Amino acid sequence: MEEKDLQSVEYFVKREVLDELCLDEVAQKETWLKHILLTWVPVLSWLPRYSIRENALGDLISGCSVGIMHLPQGMAYALLASLRPVYGLYTSLFPVLVYFIFGTSRHISIGTFAVISIMVGSVTERLAPDSNFIVNGTNGTETVDIDKRDAYRVQVACSLTVLTGIFQILLGVVRFGFVVTYLSEPLIRGYTTGSACHVCVSQLKYLFGITPSRFTGPLSLIYKPWSHF
Repeated sequence: MEEKDLQSVEYFVKREVLDELCLDEVAQKETWLKHILLTWVPVLSWLPRYSIRENALGDLISGCSVGIMHLPQGMAYALLASLRPVYGLYTSLFPVLVYFIFGTSRHISIGTFAVISIMVGSVTERLAPDSNFIVNGTNGTETVDIDKRDAYRVQVACSLTVLTGIFQILLGVVRFGFVVTYLSEPLIRGYTTGSACHVCVSQLKYLFGITPSRFTGPLSLIYKPWSHF
């Protein structure tokens, strides 16, 4: 075509014009993505607005207080789990770092828990008893290989932790927490009292320096202290 013909041809450019509804959909999509991100990573919502001048000193003092409390508590609860005390310190440190990023409450102190430690200890002692690690010592005596026993118990505790985490993730996906709504107050009080009794009995061997007999099944909580009388 010649230049004159090109100038006489009509042409137009088609552009999509976004109306108010389309603009609202784009804005809602951005808001939805931001809401999802802040829901899964709450630290992004409050950290940019954190005032160092107003809150740093108080948070430092409270952090030191909670940290000092976790030192003896973590070591003691590691003994309840039949593990070395240093693993209680690990449990008091690393969960806090993870909860700092993904946690939703500023008033929760994540760390060791007595009842969970007792439950883990019951599993580690059952799957890794001292009788499985007896070796022949000098002068014909039999001793327990503590290093191998403790290493195997750590493996058992780690496997149990991973398996428990998988179950918790699955229950969280299906929103199974609604069951707590139907638990009555007397039931919760009874569970709390029973947990306190288990914690007290589990501390007797460290308090009096004794080695209690192992009992399982119903009334094992009564048989354990009664065996020393």
